[in-house]
Amino acid sequence: MSDPIDTQVSAETPAGGAKGIGSKAVKASVWVMGGVVFTRLANLAMTVVLARILLPQDFGLVALATTVLLMLQAITDLSLGNALIHKQDADRADYDTAFTLGVLRGLLLMAIMIGAGAVMVKVYGDPRLFAIMAAISVRPLMAGLMSPYYITLAKHLKFSVVIAIESLAAVLQLVAAVAVAWTTHSYWGIVAGVIAAGLVPLVASFLYAPYRPRFSLASTKLILGFSIWVTLNQFITVIGNRFDNLVIAGVLGTATFGAYNVGNNIATMLTQQAIQPLERVFFPSFVHIAADRDRLRAAFQRSQSSLFAVGLPLGVGLALVAEPLVSLALGPKWHLAAVVIQLIAPVLGVQVVFGAVNAVAYALGATKDLFQRSLWQTAVRVPVVLAGLYFWGLTGLLVARILSGGVLLSVLNLMLVHKLTGLTALEQVKVTWRSLVSTAVMIAAALAVRSLFPSVEHHADALYATVAISAVGGLAYVATHAAVWLMAGRPGNSIEAELARLLSKTTGRFARLRNA
Repeated sequence: MSDPIDTQVSAETPAGGAKGIGSKAVKASVWVMGGVVFTRLANLAMTVVLARILLPQDFGLVALATTVLLMLQAITDLSLGNALIHKQDADRADYDTAFTLGVLRGLLLMAIMIGAGAVMVKVYGDPRLFAIMAAISVRPLMAGLMSPYYITLAKHLKFSVVIAIESLAAVLQLVAAVAVAWTTHSYWGIVAGVIAAGLVPLVASFLYAPYRPRFSLASTKLILGFSIWVTLNQFITVIGNRFDNLVIAGVLGTATFGAYNVGNNIATMLTQQAIQPLERVFFPSFVHIAADRDRLRAAFQRSQSSLFAVGLPLGVGLALVAEPLVSLALGPKWHLAAVVIQLIAPVLGVQVVFGAVNAVAYALGATKDLFQRSLWQTAVRVPVVLAGLYFWGLTGLLVARILSGGVLLSVLNLMLVHKLTGLTALEQVKVTWRSLVSTAVMIAAALAVRSLFPSVEHHADALYATVAISAVGGLAYVATHAAVWLMAGRPGNSIEAELARLLSKTTGRFARLRNA
């Protein structure tokens, strides 16, 4: 029996052609980016307010628990949604199986989290960890209970509803976290926000994608056949990227870990997390053109160029403004967070250029290649990070992350893209040259402005420095990008051309309205 929602949406998809798919992808991208901006601002506002109310130790305690949760979620990630997107003709049995597997996974993780809480109390010597672990253990069960039909909205690039739900979840998380933190002046504010953020999508999934729960394992082999390498890739990736959180807390203490975690979260939130949601658009879009390698290569390079044009200045710009921004938003007790942002944000910005790699691999069914890439990265990253932390403390850890997450991962991604698409390393890097030149000019302009503010200890100085550096640096980047685009002959296959066309349409509409 066919899925009624899937069938209905499929009928709305333009027949045959690339133009319909491309138009829907552009619209979906606009919705996703709009939602990303809103949710990241809400998350940033929550972090700023909570940092004023709570202490670094509070963030460190909850970060320990959420690190364990994220690792367990990644280890058991079956990528059920991606499997349903990948299968163009998914039926009711497939959705029932996805729902059943999701519920079983949620119950399993809930039990493991509660058990792990008892272990962590003994390891870290803090009895508060058990209650925190038990409280946030409901999140994976909430995710497993969501309507499996909800994924059809993303499958057919209907992201307006998805983004509205995610935005509402971000607002509820902000309100719940701040309200509880303000009332209790404890880490329970952060925990309340984590739980509240999972409640909205659970309820909304059944409102917008109605589903009568039915347990079945009929399509388990089919779904796991796609998901097994994704799960292994997630397992290796999370071990490599998250293990240092547990080590830092044990070696340097929860206060240092809390500051490190906040700095890392801000850097990630305003760079990678701001761009990664676009993978949800890239994946279903690439699936439609996967059989045409020429179109796939062209689409991937457009994605590379656009992502880098946004991600690189975000990462580098955030590093340039980190000191006054942290002083202004978080206060003097979070100075260490500024150091983390200064070193990590540029690396995360550079990595954004490979944001579409996973989407291409999923579209081509090359999930085993993703696993092998993550395996190589983790095999190098773990000993390098441990050595850096052991010999040079937090500074050594941050440098190790630059080497393993910046240099090594970039090389591995260049090799993977070449294998999947045939694009050489030079062809991949060449599409980013205008962004590289523009970023260099932005750095020079921002540093010149920063020299005008020798001290940012007072709020007024920090505010002036943040605004001035952001404004001058941003203007220098945009102006340089536009100039080099004009000097290059206005290539049509670029983000500048897309923005120029959008600006032209917008001004044309205003002109017609004014003359009407």
